[in-house]
Formats: sequence, C-alpha cells, structure tokens
Amino acid sequence: MIRKVAMRFSTRLLISGVLSVGVVLAGCSSPETGSEHVGSDDHVRIDPLDPTQLGAEDTATTAMGAILSWQPAVDESKSDALRRARPWLGGDLAVAVDQATGPAPTLRPDQEWLAWRESGAAVSASCTRADSTPAAPEGMRTVVIDVTCTQTVLHAAGSSTPRAPETWRTTATRTDDGWRLTGFRYQQ
Repeated sequence: MIRKVAMRFSTRLLISGVLSVGVVLAGCSSPETGSEHVGSDDHVRIDPLDPTQLGAEDTATTAMGAILSWQPAVDESKSDALRRARPWLGGDLAVAVDQATGPAPTLRPDQEWLAWRESGAAVSASCTRADSTPAAPEGMRTVVIDVTCTQTVLHAAGSSTPRAPETWRTTATRTDDGWRLTGFRYQQ
C-alpha cells in the first residue's frame, strides 16, 4: 500500500516537472516565431548615477541629493555629505573638498543636528528640477538649474518625518568627463 502511494506520488511529481518545463519552454520564443529577443546576458553593470553619463539637470539633482543627505550619528558634520557628493562636483567646489584637511566647508547650520545625532536618525534628500529654472541657450557649457529638495528625517524607530521643500540655485558646468555641479546656494 505504501509502495503504491509512493509510486503515484512519484508519477505525479514527474508529470508536474515535465509540465513545468514545458510551460517554461513554451514561454521562450525564438526568432522563427517572430518575437524579438529582449535583454542581454552581458555582465555589464549599469550605474544610473555615473557622473560621466548624466546631463546637467541630473547632475544637479543627484549632487544636491547627496549633499543634503546626512548621517548625523556617524558624520562629523554636513561636510561629510559634501565629500560623498565629490563624484558629481567640479570647479572650485571640487577643489575646496579635495584640499580640505579637516572638515570641509560646512553648509548652513541646522538646529536639529545634535538631536538627530543623539537619536540615531538619518536625513535623506530627494531633489527635482524646479519650475523656476531659467532657460539656457543651446550649447552652453555652464547652466543655472534651480533644484527643489525635500529632506526626510528617518528616525531610528522606523518612522519618518518629511521637512518642508527647499529650493537651491545650482550651477552645472560641462567638462570633458561630463557635467559637474560647480556651485549652489539656498534660494529664499
């Protein structure tokens, strides 16, 4: 009896396996069926934040997102975020970060920094192009881009608190290695 049940189970398992393979193979198409092959088996890493591949606006929003994302529990100051943004920086801004031996030039002071540090909170920024961005003529090597950034405080307990959006006026400059953020200032 046990042997008979085991045989039925094995037979059902074999049939299920064959049907599964058949369904998978049926889902695959070949050029003869008229379907195009999509995707690749190349082992190439695609980095959407690669500064050499970004346009001016993406460079400005990516750099400002990095500059305004803080880890007060481990960062000495907001300058550490400026150092993390280094791949997207250029001009005098990059030179200032590269030459800083101590803390890099700090961003405007924030009253909550110590409270965030003590509570183990982090601050994450998300930035987008602002509608107030002035139009730039085609072919410009330096452009002004207004960026609206919203910071979210990520509390250690798992909750989050969004802060009011802020607009920053940024300057992006085209280099031989792509666009770089070369300046930024808070807009009131």
